[in-house]
Amino acid sequence: MKSHQNPSLPSNRRKSACSSQTATVRRFMPSVSGFCFSLCLCVSAVVVLIPACASKQGNQRATFFPESNEVPGWRKSGDTRTFQADKLWEYIDGDAEKYIQAGVQKTLTADYRYREKTDAVADVYVMSAPGGARSIFESESALGSEPVQLGDGGRLYKGSLTFRKGLYFVRLVTYQEAPDVQDALVALGRGIERKL
Repeated sequence: MKSHQNPSLPSNRRKSACSSQTATVRRFMPSVSGFCFSLCLCVSAVVVLIPACASKQGNQRATFFPESNEVPGWRKSGDTRTFQADKLWEYIDGDAEKYIQAGVQKTLTADYRYREKTDAVADVYVMSAPGGARSIFESESALGSEPVQLGDGGRLYKGSLTFRKGLYFVRLVTYQEAPDVQDALVALGRGIERKL
């Protein structure tokens, strides 16, 4: 096997040059291998954390509403729909401006059915600040309602329930009257409150 040493150097200088190059490579290798190891750790962390964060955000959106029978008697009868502030008029045409002025960021809505007899809709308005949720709650008449212990304040009307909690304003409305629907609305409200 041929040596790749420089033949123009005397043999003692060739050894010295080789030793010097070997020492330089040895000093450089730990920093390169340490850098590669650190880079691999960083890339691995990003690969693991991004899907986990996305999954948590996705789950957070989905968990505003209880699943079927999570609240006894209530079945979620459709997918959750989301309306961003600039599209809220598509859902509540004519009243959207009030929510936009109060700082709504988005509205999530889901349909429910109680004991296969009573249909209801649940709306969660996500505001930019708790003051926005309070503003909407206080702008609605309390006439004909009774106070309910939900979130930061709640009102139960005949066939509907509203409450606020932090950034959230929640409205539940039933479409048919039934003897036990008021208690059922409060139970569904508590199920939603736990998820906020």
